[in-house]
Amino acid sequence: MLKLDPDWDALPAETPASIRKLVRRCLTKDRKQRLQAIGEARIALENPERDESVAASAPSRSRPGWVVAAMFGVALAALSLIHFREKPPALAAPVRFQIPAPGNSTITFPFLSPDGRKLAFFGAGGRLWVHFLESGESRDLTATNGTPFWSPDSRFIGFPLQNKLKKIEATGGPSQTVSDLPGSWGAGAWNQDDVIVFGAIPGGLFRVPASGGVPVQITAFDPARQERSHYWPFFLPDGRHFVYIRASNDTEKSAIYLGSVDAKPEQQSSKPLVASNWGPEYAPSADPSTGYLLFMREGTLMAQPFDNRRMELKGQAAPVADEVSDSGGGTGGFGAFSASTNDVLVFQRGATPDQQLTWYDREGKVLGTIGEPGDYPGLALSPDGTRLAWSKRSGRASNIWLLDLSRGTSTRFTFGSAKDTDPVWSPDGSRIVFTSDNDLYQKPVSGVKDAEVLLKSSEVKHATSWSRDGRFLLYTMIHPKTKESIWVLPLEGDKKPVPFPITELRASQARFSPDGHWVAYISPQESGRPEVYVRSFSMNSAGTASEASGKWQISNGFAVDPRWSGDGRELYYRSPLDGKVMAVEIATNPVFRHGKPQPVGPLVLQGPYSGAWDSTADGRRFLAPAAKSGPEPFTVVLNWQTGLRK
Repeated sequence: MLKLDPDWDALPAETPASIRKLVRRCLTKDRKQRLQAIGEARIALENPERDESVAASAPSRSRPGWVVAAMFGVALAALSLIHFREKPPALAAPVRFQIPAPGNSTITFPFLSPDGRKLAFFGAGGRLWVHFLESGESRDLTATNGTPFWSPDSRFIGFPLQNKLKKIEATGGPSQTVSDLPGSWGAGAWNQDDVIVFGAIPGGLFRVPASGGVPVQITAFDPARQERSHYWPFFLPDGRHFVYIRASNDTEKSAIYLGSVDAKPEQQSSKPLVASNWGPEYAPSADPSTGYLLFMREGTLMAQPFDNRRMELKGQAAPVADEVSDSGGGTGGFGAFSASTNDVLVFQRGATPDQQLTWYDREGKVLGTIGEPGDYPGLALSPDGTRLAWSKRSGRASNIWLLDLSRGTSTRFTFGSAKDTDPVWSPDGSRIVFTSDNDLYQKPVSGVKDAEVLLKSSEVKHATSWSRDGRFLLYTMIHPKTKESIWVLPLEGDKKPVPFPITELRASQARFSPDGHWVAYISPQESGRPEVYVRSFSMNSAGTASEASGKWQISNGFAVDPRWSGDGRELYYRSPLDGKVMAVEIATNPVFRHGKPQPVGPLVLQGPYSGAWDSTADGRRFLAPAAKSGPEPFTVVLNWQTGLRK
């Protein structure tokens, strides 16, 4: 057979056409046409292609299992003889191609199905899409509040929505509720035993049957490591173990760990696998005892061999792709990459920051642009509307910058390698309070003095609002037990922080009204989705916040980023799903009253960052960054592991 093709007519007349085709591919003299691996033979037998001419002339009948086994044995023997008599063919070289991301997408991180045939991703307006690689078709499936994940058979996609864990078929249809979510979404994973593991921030990892049930906690924070979240679980081949990230307030302590779905929180491994601040994935290789742990390191996607039997890394990590995008802009979170079980990899490179600060009127008309193109994750207009403060990233560090709106000139306000975010102006515009790593600082805008500490503690804190009388500062504190909560920091007297008296276990983004008597904030506690609420505010003689006399729900759908108008007669907020800005009329005399939410014309402020917009005091103009170009395409690599061996 190595010199001439066999006599195909010698096969029995009743040999099925699919088996004839398979044997021909096994024994053909032309190496280029010959079957390259026995796995291909197995697939061909499991999914036979019927020959229409044979089917038309021969009666339909089932094929006994022993006949199939015998045919498979003949094919295996022939294929083995050829492969042992000659040098094995070279491994297939990596093949790359790109898929354009939807032009109107704001978040487009890819999630590849285990079979490598489908790609789930975010589209505009908080929509979950699926792209079929074979047909090129894309389908809009449903709304979602966070990252999706696949079932092991690639049939279903799990996702969070309205404080629920849900699943939906990749081909479409109604979604099904799996369970409630005990915290903010921290990604999920689904094993072959139909067990889902997901993260709830803060709170750790939980497991729940994919058929539905009550989540059971399986990891807990380690206070000694200043842990703030456990997220991004990804199952290993045995389906009982998984890898995940433990994020710490001290980013040097953030690392990837090995977890077990069968262990209690106190039984989980406390030994880190590798230092990283980004969520990991696992990809199997041709060797069943070894796979690859995929993780991010300073913007580069890395792959390191992982021993599936010893449950540990081995060898050295190798770079796979550089300049890969991530959810935290280079500071951590999760990377824009995904791998299938059959050697397919997809990733998305980080786009060059090219957002342009743009002025809009209430009708959504562009009035002009200011500043240089860049990245604007958070910004705040000064009380008089003449200056802008924003947080500018550089690698893993962030600093506050100031922009003079009349001159168009910008100056750096904070320096160093810390993560400076959340600028909040004093009522007279002379000082700025900001978050540096986890603590609150203030600094005069003149720069004549260095920044001084306002509040230092182990919890994560985000400054949000300064009362017009200058006496109080609102901030969000994230704690493993109290989760997201609103606190008040007095700026006079003993300056001892006190909790804002609300009943919700989770609340954030608090803003003082101009007269200081009301606080607007968001909470997902009651409806399962973030909504804007308003409560009254006052401090008693004991220096604690008085109990609120009432609570009003302002929004009637997903809502974030509340903003008061300068006179307190309007309250604005933004929808995280479609970017629409809504306005609600407010009256406080003789009692608090509010109108129905109304769109601010057709104004849409899209962007991946909460807080990345502001309005002038008169409510006539809105400032937000607008992308100058579309999202980066997805890069798909077939046989990506071959590239590691070169």
